Amino acid sequence: MTASTFQDTVAEFVLSKDQVQKIIDGLTEELVEGLSTDDPKNITQQPSFITRLPTGKETGLYLAIDMGGTNLRTAAVHLLGDGQVGVTMEKHEITHELKTGTGKAMFDWIADCTAALLKTVALDMGNADLHMGVTFSFALHQTAVNRGTVLAMGKGFNLSDVMGKDLKDLLEDGFKRKNLPVVVSAIINDTVGTLVSHAYVSPSTKIGVILATGTNAAYIERAKEVSKYKGPACDQMILNTEWDAMGKASYLPQTKYDKEIDAVSLVPGFQEFEKMVSGLYMGELVRLALVDLIQQNAILEFLGGKVPESLQPRLAFKTLFMSTIESDNSTEHTAIDRVFKTSFGVEGLTAEDRTRIFELIHTIGQRSATMTAAACAALLHKANGSSVNLDDANEITTIGIDGSVFEKYPHFSHSMMEALTKILGNDRASRIRLELARDGGCIGAALVAMVSHSGGAV
Repeated sequence: MTASTFQDTVAEFVLSKDQVQKIIDGLTEELVEGLSTDDPKNITQQPSFITRLPTGKETGLYLAIDMGGTNLRTAAVHLLGDGQVGVTMEKHEITHELKTGTGKAMFDWIADCTAALLKTVALDMGNADLHMGVTFSFALHQTAVNRGTVLAMGKGFNLSDVMGKDLKDLLEDGFKRKNLPVVVSAIINDTVGTLVSHAYVSPSTKIGVILATGTNAAYIERAKEVSKYKGPACDQMILNTEWDAMGKASYLPQTKYDKEIDAVSLVPGFQEFEKMVSGLYMGELVRLALVDLIQQNAILEFLGGKVPESLQPRLAFKTLFMSTIESDNSTEHTAIDRVFKTSFGVEGLTAEDRTRIFELIHTIGQRSATMTAAACAALLHKANGSSVNLDDANEITTIGIDGSVFEKYPHFSHSMMEALTKILGNDRASRIRLELARDGGCIGAALVAMVSHSGGAV
């Protein structure tokens, strides 16, 4: 009884070829829908106004700021050519007083932080303007590569006199008040930054992916297909897919645990794809399955079907625990004992318990890698024939991926590549590269400022 119950639970997370194809078809349909609509309620397939990627040969000095919910990072990025960059970066905590004060105080402070960076790098450009790229992790209605109206900020921010104003004007007014010759040349989101920054390092890069607490992707699309873009004519444009907002129950192979995560989330029925693959939710899937299996006496039978209090809170089982357990290559899986004792106060696991817990965790990790590969395949298929040529024997296509899940989760890259090979076939997959991309936020912003300044944007 207990063995079959356990195997039935694990089997729910194993995807068939047909299920994977349904994910690809469903996401492709949503990609096309995002392109064909200009309905403001559809937030997918957002134009970046960037029309080309860097070549890796560009040189020069560009500034960047990356403004998130907790910190402001400022950077001076020296493009050295040959895909090489030199970066001087500083990080500043955004205090509660700043978050809830006036817009003027916030943007004066950003200018002061920028001035401190310039002092650190001993930069004096005389009367020449310094070009800056900005990564802004808040809602923005972007109207040009360097312009966007600030919408609701959230994340604890409640600034007066900022909503509805243009971010370029807010920043540059602050720079002028501090006598800094800084011009905002580009405003981006971190996913577009990931694509652009990795393309400088590896010019065959055509897709950028974030896979961390959340997930998103950017790719290059024919501009004529982008209904949301109303600007001057151009051939192609980098799009921020916002694939985190995609995913429908009609085609996603949701288990009862996925449905439970969705039901108790802030917005049920939204971001259903992300809830099945990203770092925020993978550990919670393990926890829900463990709770269910304990209650059915299919695992940790010595508990008598009673779930320990430590395992009951939502998100108690971290995705980090999954990484720790999968990093342990021993046949005894002793890392499981350590995690359960240290984090949950549970001791006395049998060898069979450890084997089953390892299998459950490995299968959920594999599903995340397979679904991410399916999403990448949907983008590759959509871009094929324009920015990507899957059947050109001489063309390598690189996908740059940033984020803790891809970087730190054991074997994730290998699992993704295995899944892509099954989806695309050996020939096409042999020309796909998955590479770790780093810091699209600052380096990507500086690179987009460079591309924009040199005419690669509209």
